[in-house]
Amino acid sequence: MTVVVERTVARPIADVWASLADVASHRLPLTTVHSDPGPPGVGWQFSGVTALGPLRFSDDMIVTRWHPPGSPGWPASAQYAVVKVGRVLGGWAEVTLSEPRRGWTQVVWREEIVPHPHALGRLARPLVDAAVKAMFSRALNSMLAAPGAP
Repeated sequence: MTVVVERTVARPIADVWASLADVASHRLPLTTVHSDPGPPGVGWQFSGVTALGPLRFSDDMIVTRWHPPGSPGWPASAQYAVVKVGRVLGGWAEVTLSEPRRGWTQVVWREEIVPHPHALGRLARPLVDAAVKAMFSRALNSMLAAPGAP
């Protein structure tokens, strides 16, 4: 099942894109993001390394789509997508931004995470999906908070 988190905020699309496309600054519990050098784009890779004491795993991803605001064919919207290629987690994520009215941005974050081995991961899907939705709802709220807000 795909987890979907949606928000609409009173911020310009370019400003929201800057927050969401800066994957190195995403704040997820117990997770540090490491990335390829340089600006993101198709083929760029990054990893979210989650650690709790000696237990750790890496959520490795590759960018498969990258359309910032104003890209050809994307005048009032933007999107990026990644595929998860790690040994522990499979799946994908897609973040789409649109401008329902001037100065406002709607964000739709779709994500599917399947722990490996996939057969076991699919059995755990209801629990994983509930955790993913809660985690990304909190993270997205934080990323969309106005700059400088607590």
